[in-house]
Amino acid sequence: MNNDLYYVGLRLWARWMEMWNGRPELARELVASLFALHLPLPSITDAATIVDPEAMVRWVTNSCARYERLTFFYDAGPFVDTSACVVAGPWTAEVVVNGVTRVMCGMDMVAFRDGQITEYWTLGKDVDRVGDWSKALSEIPRPAATR
Repeated sequence: MNNDLYYVGLRLWARWMEMWNGRPELARELVASLFALHLPLPSITDAATIVDPEAMVRWVTNSCARYERLTFFYDAGPFVDTSACVVAGPWTAEVVVNGVTRVMCGMDMVAFRDGQITEYWTLGKDVDRVGDWSKALSEIPRPAATR
């Protein structure tokens, strides 16, 4: 494993989440000058218009403005593929619209080169409830240590 690329991927993921949690200006640092956005269809956003850091700042700002509050969390991952320079992981989000709190969950993946994000794929949906990844992982039966 290339530890440098692994840690670059982890750093980019953490900063990406920070960007979505109220700091859209971070796109200027994180997003490469040539960028591709991939969204599920149909979409209210024309992904072909989000091609650089400034467009990403506007998109994140506008996306977040649709909610009174939007907070993303991740308990599992991210998972970094150092050969492909890709980082992926599931997320949950708490959103407030018209004073009503909802929960969403989804999966994001980013590709990176030279310390910047070059592509972004996302899927998300409203849900009634989500699992607790950290709890579920701690409850997996582990084999007893052998001597």
